Amino acid sequence: MEFRSKKELEIFVESLPTFRRPKLRLEQYPTDAAVVAAAVWDAHTRGVLDTALDLGCGTGRFAIAAAAMGARRVLCVDVDPEALEIAKEAADAHGLHAVDFLAADVPTLALAGRFTAAFMNPPFGIWSRRGIDIAFLAAALRHAEVVYTIHKLPTLQYVEKTVKKWGYRLEVLATTVLNIKPTYRHHRKRVHKVEIFLAVVR
Repeated sequence: MEFRSKKELEIFVESLPTFRRPKLRLEQYPTDAAVVAAAVWDAHTRGVLDTALDLGCGTGRFAIAAAAMGARRVLCVDVDPEALEIAKEAADAHGLHAVDFLAADVPTLALAGRFTAAFMNPPFGIWSRRGIDIAFLAAALRHAEVVYTIHKLPTLQYVEKTVKKWGYRLEVLATTVLNIKPTYRHHRKRVHKVEIFLAVVR
């Protein structure tokens, strides 16, 4: 599968299935296709898309995009077996056999070996436990050379300070707004907007 541009990759990602029964406690919602494409395309252009890890993968948008862009090994990790089943069905439908699936809790993840790149849109800690986004980031840095991560924009200085303390450098690739369609009962607006930043940590 070949894509000539980031936009082509974005269109492919947008076509992938999303959650059938999203779980609020896991803060499940589909990551914007444009954000997924921006991260995976950047990893491709930097030459770090050899092996990829998708943490809290949900329905596998990052994992499937990475495999479609040529990653030779991809691991899709999520605590929710239902989400993993959707991701597996999508990967199989596109003949992407490089993707493996693991049901596991990301913050306590302990894998043998390292990946060249990790991708994640972690829970922000609004409905799940506070600080879980940082726990996801720590897990990603244990397992990958380069990490692409999404966080709420107001937390930028805190996340940057935290990774610097750990001995890493954060580079903001984009600031944007996640447009979340009504997913849960408390969503009253046609579109719920969340300001976020996409960063690479290495």
